[in-house]
Amino acid sequence: MGKLTAAAYARYSTDHQTSSSIAYQMRRIEEHCEREGICIVERYADEACSGTNTDRPAFRRLLTDARARRFEAVVVYDISRGSRDVADWFGFRREMALLGIRVISVEDKIGDILDPSDYLTELITVGLGQHHVLTSRQKSMDSIATKAKTGQFLGGYPPFGYTVKDGQYRIDPHEAPILRRIFQMYADGESYDAILRAIGQVRGKRGRVIGKNSIYAMLKNERYIGVYSWCKRHHKIMGKYAGLTPNENAVRIEGAIPPLIDAATWERVQARMKDKKRNAANKAKRDYLLSGLIECTACGSTYVGHTSTRKGHEYRSYCCGAKYRNHTCDAKNLKADEVETFVVQNLKMYLLRLDFDAMAQTIADRINGAADDLKEERCELLEVEAQIANGTRAVLRGMDYPELQEEMLRLRVRKSELEDVIARKNTKKPVSADKIAALLRHYVDTWDTDLRGIVQGMVKIYAHADGDLDLCIGVHLKDCGSRI
Repeated sequence: MGKLTAAAYARYSTDHQTSSSIAYQMRRIEEHCEREGICIVERYADEACSGTNTDRPAFRRLLTDARARRFEAVVVYDISRGSRDVADWFGFRREMALLGIRVISVEDKIGDILDPSDYLTELITVGLGQHHVLTSRQKSMDSIATKAKTGQFLGGYPPFGYTVKDGQYRIDPHEAPILRRIFQMYADGESYDAILRAIGQVRGKRGRVIGKNSIYAMLKNERYIGVYSWCKRHHKIMGKYAGLTPNENAVRIEGAIPPLIDAATWERVQARMKDKKRNAANKAKRDYLLSGLIECTACGSTYVGHTSTRKGHEYRSYCCGAKYRNHTCDAKNLKADEVETFVVQNLKMYLLRLDFDAMAQTIADRINGAADDLKEERCELLEVEAQIANGTRAVLRGMDYPELQEEMLRLRVRKSELEDVIARKNTKKPVSADKIAALLRHYVDTWDTDLRGIVQGMVKIYAHADGDLDLCIGVHLKDCGSRI
């Protein structure tokens, strides 16, 4: 019998720990595995990540690889490195048990999760960790609340237009004129697009170009009229999103911040925003058949549906998401009626001419014929992704010629194929050619009643900056197939 294969997982938070904590945990895990005859085949580490939730990059990768059966056990230094939340820890334990993967702790006794005594011991250990988190959080919140009541800056990024000195808000002389111009233009009836054109590509506090979402947030921020507020709503409770429920201990102090916007301008802006919200709620939602299916080859963003009105007439189009939000892409807009008609006509022609049984067999053979360990497919996927990245950089440098575009299209389609093959193979269930053929026939039979579902299941579009399109029609099956 071969050695038990395992994944080593380490984590440290920001509480009196450093990256050296990862090295220490990994060393202890390796020593334990060597003593027990366990072979470590994967290593995962989350640095400066809280243990109160599972939204950690390395932990998510560990879960993905566990579902792919890439190892037989998970080894942690102690339970708190896995999670300090009782529900999260036992959710993880349950999933690993269902996958047949052991969970091993170097410092803690982890037995059979179904054994009452073992379960109680483990529950107490995790509960003590969560008690420590809650106690530390309460002390921290009490300290922060005391500072908030004096109007002090509490960390993070100050709003655009302000800087911070000695814990107090100060007006930024470079950003303040831009902020005032945004408010004045909006109060005067200008659109977000007009405002963005007027200010140019200005970067916010986080280094990203200011876009429509940023402007919306600015126009709603009471700090610009001198109102200091802290913790108006609960964003999270015990590390989980809480739906922005009101906080009974909120702090709100008027006149604690030097105002950037006068009261009259603020009221005009808020009145206009309320009118726009009311009008938007009363306006019927437009239907965009190709939502989520068009990718910009220039910047990688997904196109969004957009409706403009000129001289009383409405015009539907698809616009690059980066161009729409912050004007950082120059890709041409696509006329919605034209591109939708083009796609529907080509898709219908494709289905009418398709040999369902032959195509279904090709897809089934491709997926079922993949190696069990998927090593070749994973290696090819990494290579294809690297080639796509290199091609994108070449296009951005101006090396845009037909042969390169054709090769980029081929690579994108192959990437989609490989992703589907890997995802499907990981379920350990063979693909049925008969089911694929039946689905294709179902598409034809329901053409008039489920066109959106068929388009979403069979179409992918790559849009170039000059307005040209690459249309990929194939089969993307959630339960039994791949895009081809």
